[in-house]
Amino acid sequence: MYKYDDDSINRYNTKSVKYDEMDINFGRNDLIPLWVADMDVKSPDFMIEAIKKRADHGIFGYSKRMPEFYDSIVNWLDRRHNLKVSRDSIEYGPGVVFLLNMMIRKFTKEGDKIIIQPPVYYPFFNIIKGNNRVIVENNLVLKDGKYYMDYEDLEKKASDQDCKMMILCNPHNPGGRVWTKEELERLGRICIDNNVLVVSDEIHFDLVYKPNKHIPFASISEEFLNNSITCTAPSKTFNIAGLHSAYCIINNKEMMATYRKELGLLDLNRSNVFSQEVTQVLYEQGHEWVDGLVDFLKDNIDYSIKYINENIPGIRAYELEGTYLLWMDCRDLGLSIEELDDLFINKAGLALDSGYWFGKVGEGFMRMNIACPRSTIKKALENLRNAVNQLSTQVE
Repeated sequence: MYKYDDDSINRYNTKSVKYDEMDINFGRNDLIPLWVADMDVKSPDFMIEAIKKRADHGIFGYSKRMPEFYDSIVNWLDRRHNLKVSRDSIEYGPGVVFLLNMMIRKFTKEGDKIIIQPPVYYPFFNIIKGNNRVIVENNLVLKDGKYYMDYEDLEKKASDQDCKMMILCNPHNPGGRVWTKEELERLGRICIDNNVLVVSDEIHFDLVYKPNKHIPFASISEEFLNNSITCTAPSKTFNIAGLHSAYCIINNKEMMATYRKELGLLDLNRSNVFSQEVTQVLYEQGHEWVDGLVDFLKDNIDYSIKYINENIPGIRAYELEGTYLLWMDCRDLGLSIEELDDLFINKAGLALDSGYWFGKVGEGFMRMNIACPRSTIKKALENLRNAVNQLSTQVE
């Protein structure tokens, strides 16, 4: 069972993006890093032992993906998410953003329109635009601290004949929603009726808090399975983004053949020798560890929301159904984008993801990563409280 018992792990000077790239992204390297979705959580001991055992072999030649790799994924999806898929419908990718790029390139053409739901994970914007496709925004609606889909707007935009794909974020980053079966059914029916392929980013699917339950888009029906591609990974669950092990689920045999051909051309039909070992052992042995991790994250979420809403006027933190990324509404502070960044970076000493990164509807929000020691959260929130209090004093 997972138990966080070490607040002293030093990640500086370990080639960590979260710690060692703050000066690039924020102009300073002395901030408390609560930005990129990377946990300050040590991976399971049994995984580390598996890496050591493989390293002790001493030879790291070309490595192929074995049937056991695929079987571990099949069993994890079935046991934890009631998603029943065959081994043949699963294939490797080094990361989810890589997979999303591949699906855009192989299953749409330049000039095609692709729907996303802002505020949403900011690489969605970059990969659509960077691949010379057209971004279509179906903005989520915030009501009483919770995001909902605008189906009327979605239906209108999906009916455009140039609209060929929708990238779904489930669980949603940064909004923290875990979409219900009914919500997904309505979205999926609109897409099927309008020949829009759904590409579902489900990387946070293991990090969901009761009573919410992750519903894989592909699990709803055979029709939904065949009109979708799911992209996910163990990387968020077990904090192994640096090991480059993700995978997609493509039930359509013709589409899978297209994807596998491209993998071969890129010489990615082989695996990093450690990523295959790690994925397999985590999915075979990691169930209890994840259950404990989710409890730890939920405690941090509850503490953070209570502290913010009781002690920091002008900022509201909304409940999270999934992910470890707290979405804070700072609009009542009445600050511009630049002023809000200055408040967090220069006055509070914090590195967070600015809301406008997630689309225009994210302006006035900040995203905070709470997957860290409680002591770090306490210090960060105290800094923020003091900075906001100083701001209020200056206004008076």
